[in-house]
Amino acid sequence: MLVSQDSYSLDLENVGENKPTIEFFNIKDYKMTSEGISVYSTASKAQRFKDRDILYDIDVLMMKKDGADRLKSDNGTLKDNVFYLNGNVKYQRADLLSLATEAVEYHESNKTLIGNTPFVFETKEAKAFGESFVYNVNNGQMDAEEFEILIQMRDR
Repeated sequence: MLVSQDSYSLDLENVGENKPTIEFFNIKDYKMTSEGISVYSTASKAQRFKDRDILYDIDVLMMKKDGADRLKSDNGTLKDNVFYLNGNVKYQRADLLSLATEAVEYHESNKTLIGNTPFVFETKEAKAFGESFVYNVNNGQMDAEEFEILIQMRDR
């Protein structure tokens, strides 16, 4: 449910693959369930093309019983129910687990983040560095290849 956006421009005469049909600015979007707001997202700008949407300065809050997870990115392309995020991609869970990378795919259907660029995955006790990963947002399971993990030991 699109709640608000500032002014927009519409160009239906010059529709083409590299020209948006509509541009929105300062977008606020809510996804509602019977329990209330489940997702709140904002973007500074969105462009709708014939086959995709491109958004800029993306900030998404995914509400959960134990708090909210946050996904941020400089920009992203939504195409065929996959969100391709690029530039300063950061995912932070309510329990302070975080993931940072430069590019990631978010598959809404199975709530999965897939990255094929170097990443940093961090918790209170550990920090992992790797080259590619698959992270399931629902259950917190991560599969990674070629990674190093640093574990901080606590004094007893």
